[in-house]
Amino acid sequence: HGLPESIEEKHENIRKILSMASELGIGKDQIVVDGLVTTVGVNRYAALETLDTIRFCKDQLGLCTTVGLSNISFGLPQRPFLNGAFLTMAVQKGLTMAIANPSDSFVMGLGLAADLLRNKKDADIQYIQQIKMMETLRPKERSNSVAEGSKNNKEYKKENTSVDEKNPHGSKVYQAVLKGNRKSIVSLVKDTLEEGVTAKQILDEMLIPGINEVGRLFETQEYFLPQLISSATAMEEAIKYLEPKLQEGKNQGGKPVLVIATVEGDIHDIGKNLVALMLRNYGYQVIDLGKDVPADRIIATAEEEEASVIVLSALMTTTMMRMKDVITLRNKKNLSSKVIIGGAVTTQEFADEIGADGYSGDASEAVKLVDRLLDVKQ
Repeated sequence: HGLPESIEEKHENIRKILSMASELGIGKDQIVVDGLVTTVGVNRYAALETLDTIRFCKDQLGLCTTVGLSNISFGLPQRPFLNGAFLTMAVQKGLTMAIANPSDSFVMGLGLAADLLRNKKDADIQYIQQIKMMETLRPKERSNSVAEGSKNNKEYKKENTSVDEKNPHGSKVYQAVLKGNRKSIVSLVKDTLEEGVTAKQILDEMLIPGINEVGRLFETQEYFLPQLISSATAMEEAIKYLEPKLQEGKNQGGKPVLVIATVEGDIHDIGKNLVALMLRNYGYQVIDLGKDVPADRIIATAEEEEASVIVLSALMTTTMMRMKDVITLRNKKNLSSKVIIGGAVTTQEFADEIGADGYSGDASEAVKLVDRLLDVKQ
């Protein structure tokens, strides 16, 4: 009967089609509902009606949805603004897919940003990779056809997954660390072991060079925090698998023990967790006491475990002085443990003021600082 005249009629039509499809053996997972976008230049309620349809399909029927995105802005100036705003609103309501121009970097960027803000799986890495790809495209390439855009994407991926020829073992494990490939890194390690490469060679010649390169890319802002975490997690998976093999025939004398904690009164631990993960990846024995940890517990653990370094984190100005409490107690107990600090509110000047042995601004720098303080060669 033509386009539905009301939201109620839309709902009724969707239910009717869903029922008929079910009778024919067509399941919900085979159905995509078009939200029927009309221009807001003619119908001021056009966006709201479509958003209601998307929400209805997702929340009440569990159906996938699509929209012809640019219809919303037909006949209006500066259409990318309207298209982009509408896309982010639709994504929030549960939109599954959209008919859109993949060469429109503004709209595509907003779509990727919306996925990231909604905590969609792997959206952080996809956002960074796609934004970097968009930045490399010249204005002429941005206006190319979909086919050309696809070609650029393939070339970008090929260029960024090339094997490091300097690595003596083909570098698949190295590349898995570099790309944060958590899913397949253990199987790649197994394959490499079967080729006759030792666990120590994998650690020394693939994993550590890989994470070193990630650290360099992070320092030069070619990599960002999600990529650093992803790579560190991939390396952690590999080390967990290799650890028993690395311990075989080993005497005592592994890397030094470190104690790490977020100081008392502070419940932030994302940065602290990343530092602990990176230090473990470099072979240090890390005892993570968690967050909101009193000074006496930190010092007692460091004393009991004979820790070489105490790593302290704080993200609030109201808790930073708890770091000084730890250092004061260390001095009182005459412990030889070095104390390093980090966190958003801390600085090198503050570290000097409270008598800390070092300050680190990020996880990769923390590893270098510990290596330097303990005279460890990576």
